[in-house]
Amino acid sequence: MSVSRKLSRRHFLSLTGKGIGYSALAAAASACGGGGGGGAAAALPPNPPAPDPDPDPPPTARIPSPSTAFSVLKRTSFGVSKSSLAAIESIGILPYLAQQLDYGNIDATLVEAAVAAEFPLAASAPAALRPGFPDNIEAVVRDLVGATQYRACFSPRQLYEVMVEFWSNHFSIQLINGFEPVLKPEDDARVIRPHALGNFRDLLFASAKSGAMIYYLDNFLNTAEAPNENYARELLELHTMGVDGGYSEQDIKEVARCFTGWTLDFNTAEFTFVPFFHDDEPKVVLGQSIPAGGGISDGETVLDMIAAHPSTARFIATKLCRRFISDEPASGVVDSVADAFRLSNGDIRVTLEALFVSDEFMLTSDSKLSRPLEFLGQAVRSLNPDLSLPGDRGELLFGVASVLGQLPFYWPTPDGYPDTAAYWGSTGGLLNRWRIALGLSFGSFFPLNALIGAEDTIATIVERLADEVLMRPMAPSDRQLLVDWAVETIGLPADSAIPAAVIPEVLPIIVSLLLSSVYFQLR
Repeated sequence: MSVSRKLSRRHFLSLTGKGIGYSALAAAASACGGGGGGGAAAALPPNPPAPDPDPDPPPTARIPSPSTAFSVLKRTSFGVSKSSLAAIESIGILPYLAQQLDYGNIDATLVEAAVAAEFPLAASAPAALRPGFPDNIEAVVRDLVGATQYRACFSPRQLYEVMVEFWSNHFSIQLINGFEPVLKPEDDARVIRPHALGNFRDLLFASAKSGAMIYYLDNFLNTAEAPNENYARELLELHTMGVDGGYSEQDIKEVARCFTGWTLDFNTAEFTFVPFFHDDEPKVVLGQSIPAGGGISDGETVLDMIAAHPSTARFIATKLCRRFISDEPASGVVDSVADAFRLSNGDIRVTLEALFVSDEFMLTSDSKLSRPLEFLGQAVRSLNPDLSLPGDRGELLFGVASVLGQLPFYWPTPDGYPDTAAYWGSTGGLLNRWRIALGLSFGSFFPLNALIGAEDTIATIVERLADEVLMRPMAPSDRQLLVDWAVETIGLPADSAIPAAVIPEVLPIIVSLLLSSVYFQLR
């Protein structure tokens, strides 16, 4: 009987759910029973059955903490690689973060050349995409998503790519939505990416004049004769002040009036202001009078007003702390980050510097459950970090992200993908990760044979794979759990070499168990 058949689906669930650190998940992500998250069931491998009730469940405990350098990397990148861990350990944590914040001086030539060659439509202007619409929808979607995933996995500008994803999610636009395949690539290339580590006010202005945003939130329908409040409402609730930011329903109506005439020229697919559609009467927003006759400056006045509002500072600071620290960050660190945002007039780098020097960031670990994009990025960066994709132009990563439920630009509402364990930690979501871990480990994407030596025994192979995949301390009992499984399955002592005939089956199973472990899931 083959090794893979000896590992029943029930046994796999037992190894992942009862062991390999999963008793710590309740403590690290106690809300994991909620939400949806995880997308449709994976085709590879088939759905495992629910495990039998455990009469003696393991006690809740913490797993051994990783190094501070590892923890910082895990939270400021899409995954730790051997080279990035060596770099931060060599130059120090704060110099490394300063280097990442100064992303323009990090050479990403190879990555950007690969993006241009493999995903040429990802940065195309609307004028180039409009003639082929709608026949080019699939090609545009594949290129934009593919470029995003490729950069997340392979770019040396990891913090920058994290912030690109953060702001893409903050100013969320669903890609499969009417005319968006023509508009969103330019929004990504000329709105989000240039401002991801710049100034929030500049980013807000660029988003407000983005054809993709105007179309998505219906502001092209917003006229003096028939005001449309969609953009005004989301501008205040989701982009700046937050739902409890202190504005009223009347403020939403007034803001909508300020943005009448901000529209889309469907001939060029670009932003334009049409004075004929603008409400030029006086307005009052947040208690501030906006005189008549202002034209386009009415909307610009509102953007300036809310970009500088204290509620915006706190709303952005809360989301940043939730992204980099924990699902429920302490009010003290949120206050400090909000102060940095406000005093720097929305300088994103300065704001992040204040967050990164906080004790809440620097002295904690394993406080967040990785979302699917981070789970996938970590798998690639730990096991195949050499800029290579299978010869499918990103199809594998596209399919995996779809199964896991976090395909870039696919969230259907303007609030963006959730960033808490309550959503991503559902039973279905975790089961899909285990299935994907098995599928990826048995595929050809990860060069697993390169991870072991000719003299390795069962015990040293487990140790070597754990170090290669996890790059962090593992509890001796969890490591022994893997050794015991291998010994039982192969039928040889721990100090024996693994027969060559079973290595292609044993290695993927061990790797998939490590990828499914709580050590890999937390950040």
